[in-house]
Amino acid sequence: MNNISVRINNTDTQDNANGLYIRILETDEITDIYNEHIVTDFPASEVKPLSQMLRKREQGQYFVYGMFEDNGELAGYAYFIKCSNKDVYLLDYLAIVKNKRSKHLGSTFLQELKNIAVNDDRLLMLEVENPDYADEGAAKDYMIKRIGFYKKNGMKLSNTSCYFLGNEYRILYAGDEVEDDYMDEITDTVYRDFFGDQFVDMNVRFH
Repeated sequence: MNNISVRINNTDTQDNANGLYIRILETDEITDIYNEHIVTDFPASEVKPLSQMLRKREQGQYFVYGMFEDNGELAGYAYFIKCSNKDVYLLDYLAIVKNKRSKHLGSTFLQELKNIAVNDDRLLMLEVENPDYADEGAAKDYMIKRIGFYKKNGMKLSNTSCYFLGNEYRILYAGDEVEDDYMDEITDTVYRDFFGDQFVDMNVRFH
């Protein structure tokens, strides 16, 4: 996890008027982004309590990167779970702010986050809603599009599928191929490390 600002070469974006850089965020910034963006960018059922994020951050199990334009405007954010007993970063929330979208910034940001994971010798993984359990319609189409975005940007779709607090998820990851059984084990370990055994036993099912 890099604590200094990292300059991004954004020549692939459609708007090069401002340069881009990413850096680790402080508590007040994490709180502001949560209240101003996360609670509207993600379904309520997927949003963890801010208090849990901040508590885990104090324990060294949570961190957040922001992507900014040179003028200081926030362009995107990435909230991470850091597993304490496996070399894994779970990308908990990733989004480009609403007025900065449709400029390929999501691809640019994700690539930098993948680089950070590689430099830290960590497996980067993330959850996406599983369209196999969704009704036909706009919501399912969005889930499929979201998976397509990650695959287009070099993430691999594993066969790990799980039920978590009323939602169905698939797991994607970056890097070398991971066997299915081991990906199940990794995901279970990350959840237990962050939420605790009792919570996982009651609320998570792999299938």
